Amino acid sequence: MIPRTLKEFKIADKETINLLDGSEVELLISRPKFKIWNGDHVFDYGGKPLLEYKGEPCFAELLITKLLIDNGLDAIWIETYGGIHYLRSMPSSWNLQSEHISIPQDKDDLLKEIWKKAKTTACFDVLAWDKDNNIIFLEVKHFKKDKLTQPQLKFIRGALDYGINPDGFLIVEWDLKESSIVR
Repeated sequence: MIPRTLKEFKIADKETINLLDGSEVELLISRPKFKIWNGDHVFDYGGKPLLEYKGEPCFAELLITKLLIDNGLDAIWIETYGGIHYLRSMPSSWNLQSEHISIPQDKDDLLKEIWKKAKTTACFDVLAWDKDNNIIFLEVKHFKKDKLTQPQLKFIRGALDYGINPDGFLIVEWDLKESSIVR
């Protein structure tokens, strides 16, 4: 479903994920490299890496959301820390109300059904869909620094139980472009 022209999401690997119920699922992995933000300091959620996208600072989750939107998909960053928030812009403080957006009712209903089945409000970071209503969940991980959490494993199980196919998930293990690192 992700446009094949998007080199940032070229499939690099696949991984067998062991779910909490003892079952397994094979998920695809992409490994894009992004430029670090070297501009003025902005709110960074207490130390989240800031990346550059089109001359602006953003978190990896937001950069990926914007890449998808710029390439013809609809997408949101789902932030569940301190409540459920749907975002498309950089937060300026811990209170995400000013950046929170509404999403189509069918996408909100989908998430609520998955969360009910999963018995968690954890989620993959980005939800994207195309004009034909094909969906994909993207989990954004800093390469070799993050891993799936138990609540995210519950989310995968809930989504599979809802009927989302394994190809409806993508793990995006991002890293920094060497040329962007200031030493």
